Amino acid sequence: ILMWEISSGQPPFINYDHDYYLATNIINGMRPKILPETPLEYKNLMEQCWDANPLKRPDIPTLWKKIREIQTSYQHT
Repeated sequence: ILMWEISSGQPPFINYDHDYYLATNIINGMRPKILPETPLEYKNLMEQCWDANPLKRPDIPTLWKKIREIQTSYQHT
């Protein structure tokens, strides 16, 4: 969710009441809509971090490596 907030520049679910129903929806898989202008590599990584199965989410070293790869690819364009 932090990656979404960084890419969008706003808190997630800003148009929802932050209550039991929102929490339940998030537990059931609700995620903020990814903005169309989000780079594909960043979008894919963000979605991996949101996987319902925690074992399928990247660990911190992997996440850091992938973010650095994305950053490097944009520095060379």
